[in-house]
Amino acid sequence: MPHQNKSPLKAQIKVMAVSMLIAELAAWAYPVDQSFWIPLTTFCVCLYIDTPLTALRRTVHRIGGSICGVIIAGLICLLFPSESGLMTFLVIFAGLTLWSRAFTSLYYLFVSCITAATIMLLAILMRHTALTPNYLITERVIFTTIGAIISLAVSAVLMPATEKPDMLRTYRHYLTRFYLEYRLCIYSLRNHPDTPEEKTNIRVNEILKSSRVYQEKLPVWRYALFFNVFIFRSFTRFLHRIHKMRILNMVLISSIGNLPENLNFSDEIKTLLERNRILTKRILLSLMNLDRKRSEQYLTELHSVNNELETLLHAHRSCTTILIAVRDLEQDMVHLKNGAVQIYLGYRNQKY
Repeated sequence: MPHQNKSPLKAQIKVMAVSMLIAELAAWAYPVDQSFWIPLTTFCVCLYIDTPLTALRRTVHRIGGSICGVIIAGLICLLFPSESGLMTFLVIFAGLTLWSRAFTSLYYLFVSCITAATIMLLAILMRHTALTPNYLITERVIFTTIGAIISLAVSAVLMPATEKPDMLRTYRHYLTRFYLEYRLCIYSLRNHPDTPEEKTNIRVNEILKSSRVYQEKLPVWRYALFFNVFIFRSFTRFLHRIHKMRILNMVLISSIGNLPENLNFSDEIKTLLERNRILTKRILLSLMNLDRKRSEQYLTELHSVNNELETLLHAHRSCTTILIAVRDLEQDMVHLKNGAVQIYLGYRNQKY
């Protein structure tokens, strides 16, 4: 369905319209006081979904959060049945609802707080009616579950599964991002102090944004690797390591900017820095091609080059931080070569 992939907004509108129609019909077919929870829940689940996986995630959070909320509200109604007690906890959970929405991205926490606050509010308003908190709690759970399942079922049928995790592609993407920034660091160091300022600019916001993107995608990988928890954790560690390596690039570029302006490196040091860059590129290309043996050879050569660099730069005390960062990055690449993700991708793609 290529046309659907090109216009996800149309798919979202279609899922929202069909889901709301079914939810309204379900509420109309079961006309009780609290049946409005069905279309309301359906609308809330459909509001921010773009794939069946995100629909599943919001469905689980909505149902789980509602169950936690009704348990909390039920205990409060039993322990503090007076109107003043309910009003006190209503104010507390109303504040927690606003806080969880404004300052966290935990949807289930928001749902738990708003569910507890809503049930306590309805319990106060209906104290002089035949309705009881138990009745409110039961209907809240049942109708929330129905509404969430409607949106999940419709999204599974009408929405294309565009969120197909490709671990090898993601692996190569982050290795490439690291190398492009590292190349800039080596270029700046070799040409110090004549490097143009625009060539030493690594965008901090871009690195932080990249980190937020993969953190938001981790739940998707958790579902994709639901039956392989070890690989999921290994992949998470890989992403954190790459993020740490990119932060080391920032350390490198800031340390280079603080070098004395009268510091000029010898041709031998410049040659070693260029060999360091070339070997790093070859190591990363070998890792991308899932060739661990070749990357191990290049890592041995890189270790020798870094030893020579350390000997020559030892006289320059201002280069201490740079040497530590370069050594740390070398160890990180060793960990990548021996990591479970590299081995897993190699076996999966029949490299070993």
